[in-house]
Amino acid sequence: MENSIVIWVLMTTSFMTYFIISMVYKRLGIRNLECALLTSNGLRLLNLKHVVGIILFGVVFYAITPELRSLINTIEVPRIPVLLSFLTIFFLSGYVSHLSVGNNTFKKDHISHYRFSKAWVYFLIRFTFLLCYEFFFRGILLYKFLEIGSVYASILYCTVLYVLIHCFDSRKEILGAIPFGVVLCVFTFLTNSIWYAFFIHMALSAVYEISMFYSLTLKKSTL
Repeated sequence: MENSIVIWVLMTTSFMTYFIISMVYKRLGIRNLECALLTSNGLRLLNLKHVVGIILFGVVFYAITPELRSLINTIEVPRIPVLLSFLTIFFLSGYVSHLSVGNNTFKKDHISHYRFSKAWVYFLIRFTFLLCYEFFFRGILLYKFLEIGSVYASILYCTVLYVLIHCFDSRKEILGAIPFGVVLCVFTFLTNSIWYAFFIHMALSAVYEISMFYSLTLKKSTL
């Protein structure tokens, strides 16, 4: 009982800490990768934010919740209907992200001072962060809520918190976080693994951010 209370306190603390950090970063004008690439020291600060997230959402809870480590330590092939649904949403996420890239036209004076070579460090940290992020939101939170409530209520609570952590993003991203959060919770619950949620999230993030990094660095430098 005492250990459970400690975990809930740490969950609340981690969430609130990252929420405050996100608020500060918005005030600094480093809300996302595009802003970071166009801001002095922006990419370094964004990397720092993600490293803090890795610690808050990943390292801490992997250490104190051994009963939930299987969510990240194991991955099994799910039933055919679940697998087909996953593949459909995975490619759909990548396609939607690709369309977003096409609809986002960068101004000619938007040229980052960063070189494309910096992308390797950024994406290594970024994808590690996404894995820890999914472990917290679709792993720790979801399964701790399942201990005290129904599946539907647990998914609802997780989605509300997921949307709340995105409240400093654009309106489009906030609205998109609602169905996206539900889908990722459902896949985690059906597979007892956060890897499927991670792959879907990575597909959405990687296509857009790699294209953005290229457009604002390597592509512009050759014009």
